[in-house]
Amino acid sequence: MRLWVIIPDGTGFYKRKHGRGEFVRFEKTKKIETTVYRIAIDERGGGPARVWVDAWVPEHHRGGFIPGDLAWIEEGVCRAHAYVDDNRNTLAAFLASGDLEWDVREIA
Repeated sequence: MRLWVIIPDGTGFYKRKHGRGEFVRFEKTKKIETTVYRIAIDERGGGPARVWVDAWVPEHHRGGFIPGDLAWIEEGVCRAHAYVDDNRNTLAAFLASGDLEWDVREIA
């Protein structure tokens, strides 16, 4: 199964206005379309706006991950988020089923 997934893309900095501090650090992200192996509901309440996925990250997109990042669960596969609005048609069967988790390795 292929979904649009949000992955890290490095770290960014910006300077605060009016001398309130030096710099603020934030994590940049990017959206890629890739193969996923597991889908699970993000249990935050208020409806499923996003789901957890175990996604295969191509080699050329791995530069934004911090070394030793705990999102990696096996070689080349990381745990990330996929927004339901971006993947509405693909996730329709999963959301309609009411299940909390699907293993979609056979579909991938």
